[in-house]
Amino acid sequence: MIVYVSNDQNAIFGFMKDNYRWLAPVYTPLSRMVFGNQLHEANTCFLSNIPNKKVLILGGGDGWDYRGFQDNLTGKFVELSPSMLSKAEKNLKDSKLHFVIGPFDFKEKYDVILLPFVLDTFNDQDLEIFFSKVKDSLNSGGKVILADFFPSQNWRQELMIKTIISGFRMLAGHVRQDLPDYEYFFRSIGMEKVEEKIWKKGWIKAQIWK
Repeated sequence: MIVYVSNDQNAIFGFMKDNYRWLAPVYTPLSRMVFGNQLHEANTCFLSNIPNKKVLILGGGDGWDYRGFQDNLTGKFVELSPSMLSKAEKNLKDSKLHFVIGPFDFKEKYDVILLPFVLDTFNDQDLEIFFSKVKDSLNSGGKVILADFFPSQNWRQELMIKTIISGFRMLAGHVRQDLPDYEYFFRSIGMEKVEEKIWKKGWIKAQIWK
């Protein structure tokens, strides 16, 4: 069951603006066409760490990447897009996740917070608030698993990331025109990086922060 969580009256009654309505049907096929299996690998390479852990997945899209791990997924899956969340609920129907649409919810404590290619939707001011809430929402010894794009390593990657950012600004209303300095924000709340894997010479990274 999808639960609506929002202060917006229209959202409560199921009329939340869905900026990803046109992207939802093609998001996974398009990402695989452009990046092959690399984004999937980045999103899932550390998921062996989460059995029996209470997990918060923020901005998990259609949930396709997590299908092979859903037996170990317990916690909450939060999305702002009704179209994406509807697909995620179907793709992860065998998980023990609670599917929620609306603002990111930090009222509970979690063992692991997953941030799959979602932080580039925030401006820096919002990221400062976001990260302070992340820290407060982790249980003792809790971890954050980040997967995202990092600074480009050549002109082709630079051109591609500018195209991606421009596309999401136009189609989904993203506010950023560049990539955040993720590591700065993690360190600002006293977290340290304990593990990292890279693809495309570091353009794509998956990290564990504790």
